[in-house]
Amino acid sequence: MLDVDAFLIDLLETRRRLQSAPLTRTTRPANRCSIPPALDLILERGGLVQPQLAMSPYAPSAARVGVPCGDRSVVEQWHSCFGESANYLLDLEASNMIAIDFSPYCTPYSTFGPSGEDSPFERTLRFKAYKRIFALFTIPQSRRIARGWYQGLHWRTSILIPPSRVLWGPNEEFEFEYNYVDPNAPLLPAPEKLLGSPARPY
Repeated sequence: MLDVDAFLIDLLETRRRLQSAPLTRTTRPANRCSIPPALDLILERGGLVQPQLAMSPYAPSAARVGVPCGDRSVVEQWHSCFGESANYLLDLEASNMIAIDFSPYCTPYSTFGPSGEDSPFERTLRFKAYKRIFALFTIPQSRRIARGWYQGLHWRTSILIPPSRVLWGPNEEFEFEYNYVDPNAPLLPAPEKLLGSPARPY
């Protein structure tokens, strides 16, 4: 019987090879300044990204281009094609990362430790979205995150990352750009408590 997981992995690798094939003769050696520093940063941390040709964080999958990829030459090609008109999605599952999404008005510190006491949420790589903060962590290959919520906090499987831009306001009249809180912050391993089921779903 065909192993479904093996089939899906093979299919994904085939799509990535096809995606990279046109670049073998046309791309130049990697130029570290040819893509935005914010995008370069997440690739260096092992992130797999793909362009999204929409300025809404709730855009349908039809707005996405290609498959999530961490090959810098592929991302350079995307950036040269779409320029500033593209946002970028981070595939968290493929990147073995978790993004804790919480409101600055309802922080997770009370659940995972008070602010200022060596909180991993304050030390790991974070970025700001409109009225939201995302804290990124790595997760072990052998572990899974149970999908769910803590009060004022939840995680996602795919998110927009810097330097993405979104429209907001009653008539989408304002533009907001995602930015890292500290681009030099490390990408920390997920706290052990996040590797279990949520304690207080709502």
